[in-house]
Amino acid sequence: MPIYAPTLPPRPEVSQGLPPALVIARFDLRRVLKQRIGRFFGFMFVGSLLVQLGILYVRFLIQHQRGFEGIRDFAKEILTQGPEFHAGLLTMNGWLTTLLWFQVALVGGGLIARDTLYRIRPLMYAHPVRPRDYLAAKGLFGVGLPFFILLPFALLPWAMSLLIAGVNGPVSPYAPLYLVPAALCMALVMGAVTLGASSLASSPRAGFGWVLGIYLSTNAIGGILSAALKQDFWMAMSPQALVQAWPALLSGVPNPILGWAATLVGTALHVTLWILVAARRSRPSEAVL
Repeated sequence: MPIYAPTLPPRPEVSQGLPPALVIARFDLRRVLKQRIGRFFGFMFVGSLLVQLGILYVRFLIQHQRGFEGIRDFAKEILTQGPEFHAGLLTMNGWLTTLLWFQVALVGGGLIARDTLYRIRPLMYAHPVRPRDYLAAKGLFGVGLPFFILLPFALLPWAMSLLIAGVNGPVSPYAPLYLVPAALCMALVMGAVTLGASSLASSPRAGFGWVLGIYLSTNAIGGILSAALKQDFWMAMSPQALVQAWPALLSGVPNPILGWAATLVGTALHVTLWILVAARRSRPSEAVL
């Protein structure tokens, strides 16, 4: 009986199914959800959010309930409310953003570096992934991760304030109009830095070191130049300063750490620089070290 060679199934159409960028981003998301480090940081972020919600409820009790008249004046000094309070919902005096940088460095440091280590990109670029699809997928995940972590800090305190006190609550009813864009700008800076740093590394551990190196070195250099030249706009070199500046500017904080011009220029330069670096390092010619 003759033996026939097996026939291959027909090649699927590129237009069928999800776009390649969404497929790669979904794969990265599933990988992160299975990591224990993600669970640890998730616990830390949930705990921070619960602390914020508890502070809001204490504010409501002090302002509206009888029996707290004696401590109301004291509470106004330690629980100041205004633009600084609204900006602090996304930063928590820098503690939240520092923790988020470590989360982004641990997860985002391997976005491109892991594919470099295991030489995955040649297989992706064979068919049907294009370099721009690959970069879009990594950028979507790199920006989406910090944005969706920051989003509950912008929306849940606002929703709780409306539920317990209406429009006269501790949080302004218009807070999402500037807190959500601030969270997006913060995520854009973080995502761009981690994307470029990961493309320069040859392993996820090296990517983590690159992210922290950029974070610490630019912050130190910007601080030295600002102190030496007496000009604060040099702090726009630091991604951490940019992340701190966006909530303050959009919330209307008087005398923010950076002005509008320095923040816009610094954000544009960082995003452009690191996206160009990632695009250069993820070309097909750079697929194999």
